[in-house]
Amino acid sequence: MCGVKCITFVLWINILSVTTDNPGFEVELTPLKQVIDIGKELELTCRVKACPGNVTFMWKALLDKFHGGDITNEQNVSRLLIRNISLAHKNKVVCKASCEGKVKEKTSDIQVFSFPQDPVLPKIKSLIANHTQKLNCTVHNVYPLDKLQIEWIRGNETLQENVPEGYDDDRVQNYSFVFNYTPSVLDLGKNISCKATLTISETGLQKTRNSNAEYGPGTITFSRNNHSVKLGEHLEITCRADGNPKPTILWWKEETEPAQNESQNEKLIISNASWSHAGWYRCNASNAVGSQQMRVKVIVLGPPNIPKIELSHRGDPKEGENITILCSSDDGSAELTLRLYRQPQSNASVALNNSAVLLNNSAVLLNIPSLKITDAGIYICEANNDFGTETSRINITVEAQNDGVKIVDLPVAILPAAGSLSLLTIAVLLIRHCRKKSRSNISDIPLS
Repeated sequence: MCGVKCITFVLWINILSVTTDNPGFEVELTPLKQVIDIGKELELTCRVKACPGNVTFMWKALLDKFHGGDITNEQNVSRLLIRNISLAHKNKVVCKASCEGKVKEKTSDIQVFSFPQDPVLPKIKSLIANHTQKLNCTVHNVYPLDKLQIEWIRGNETLQENVPEGYDDDRVQNYSFVFNYTPSVLDLGKNISCKATLTISETGLQKTRNSNAEYGPGTITFSRNNHSVKLGEHLEITCRADGNPKPTILWWKEETEPAQNESQNEKLIISNASWSHAGWYRCNASNAVGSQQMRVKVIVLGPPNIPKIELSHRGDPKEGENITILCSSDDGSAELTLRLYRQPQSNASVALNNSAVLLNNSAVLLNIPSLKITDAGIYICEANNDFGTETSRINITVEAQNDGVKIVDLPVAILPAAGSLSLLTIAVLLIRHCRKKSRSNISDIPLS
């Protein structure tokens, strides 16, 4: 047995061990936790405190293979520089420091992500109210994909949200989200965008990227539904079109050659309206993606223009021939009514007996087959609307077929002498008079 000597030796060993333990020896590693974008640089610093002697450093990975980097040592400091972070560096990295036989270590948790660019949106030809359109949003080179959320937004309203499913978590990859969108009239003029958000909640990382869709003009609207204006008054019509970039608006009148630009900004402005302003106008909306057009008819309101009345026959028509009388108007006013009638012997107007044909709202045609002496007279073309009436007239005479007797305008020639007799009665009397005169002339010829 050792006795007292053995006990004394053990005590000395313990005292020596305490005095050489370096109780202030510590290892610091920064950063202890790092979330870093793939492709970036990362530097880890391992620092030793309270080591009077030389320090030995060693870097390793806690799991899998250590992919390392550039290591520099300076007495009590060691630095690990990883120049191009990749998915392989997603690991726990350990710094191990040895000081006079004592070893201590610290671990840094490295998390990686990839979210390098804004979502990519193909250009959209047009977005038209109540018409369904496929919208495609693609996010490139994303990691981790299970932390991604995509939203389609119009104005301040979220239209649709999507989280990837069935993904491969071992690689950086692309993801596309297709959305069938039916815009409404209330959406017009609001930006439509795709918003992608990558959230790694355990690390506090959240990154958001947003892209606005570019699309050509779609739905075109006008500032007013009533496109009529009174003669001499002022009319403004504003044309608006949904599109991004904001479309350029041009107005022109269809009948002008070449097309004459009528626009001021987005407005069609007509000052001191005249009949020449009536007609169809086009609003053309265009941007870098496409173009769209819409027509509007401007109606000028006022008394009608003086109509035209024309006879198809050149010179005085003869008895038995066919003639045509055309009553027409080049008026652009609304609610125009045309009438073609013959002036009677009395003061009252008598319409022709259902023989006039209405070609359209601006022309009436009367065909008189096998012309008679009694068809001679004054024919009137009348244009009428809510603002007034205008007329034109033509005086038609008929040349007799047999004896070349020219029948002048009966109402004009006979009316003062005929009193209240009808035109037919006067015509019959005139014919009888001519025949009697002819017989008298024959009887006056002496016989040989």
